Amino acid sequence: MLKDHSLSHSLNKVWENYSQQVHSSRNKSSSRNIHLLRVSTQRLEALLTLANSVKSTKGSKNIIYLIKKVRKSLGPLRDIQVESKALKILKEKRTKFAEHEEFSNFFVKQKRKSKKKAHKCLNEISLKQEKSHVEKLVKKLFVVEEDKGKKEIQLQLKTKIKKSALKLNSAMHKVNPKRVKDIHRFRVQAKKLRYQAECLNSLAGDTNVELKNLKNVQSVAGRIQNDSVLLATIDKFLAKKKHNKDLQLLTIRKQVAGNQAKLINTDFKKIDTLKWQN
Repeated sequence: MLKDHSLSHSLNKVWENYSQQVHSSRNKSSSRNIHLLRVSTQRLEALLTLANSVKSTKGSKNIIYLIKKVRKSLGPLRDIQVESKALKILKEKRTKFAEHEEFSNFFVKQKRKSKKKAHKCLNEISLKQEKSHVEKLVKKLFVVEEDKGKKEIQLQLKTKIKKSALKLNSAMHKVNPKRVKDIHRFRVQAKKLRYQAECLNSLAGDTNVELKNLKNVQSVAGRIQNDSVLLATIDKFLAKKKHNKDLQLLTIRKQVAGNQAKLINTDFKKIDTLKWQN
């Protein structure tokens, strides 16, 4: 029987959550379900990486590859769902903003494509096969935990997370604020560290990483990324010759780009270096 507050137990719980979210998203691909599924893939990947630092297995690396594929396949639908909310806010703020029929039709087509891709991905997920890999890894972890003991395992996890925290600090200084892709990659790295740190906290009962700062990084970089996604869709529409002088969309684009620039030049630049607490 798996022990509470052990890595093997945490991995098993996170796997169960991921499996549940897959079923929920298959039944209804709402923005909430897709978001929760993507978060569950990130948490599962973070814990599998931690597990690999204790017991490296080919099976866990295969699962990481598969869940990354799932997350990327769901990305376009998640982006469209985020854009829908952003456009709704824009329309509410701009009292004279009339419904742009051509762009709305274009947006609906993009949404259909992303839904189709997401549904195909969800139906192709082999939970049975992945579950078998996870169960084997959990058993191997349990044996290692019994052999090494709780303190030694926690020390290994702290060492792994400390390296990740220092790596994130290094990445922070290398991010070019003018390159939104750099900020997005930095955000992914910060999220992974956050989920690993939360796992360690649940096991060891102490805080070694400033979770509040990590959440702030995730929030600010997330808003910058959301604007990037919306700008990409608007640019795709404007790229067509008959639309490239659409003043209404050009005005909206300017507004979104301005908001993003403000986030980068103020909120993102205020992010502090992550402190590791020994």
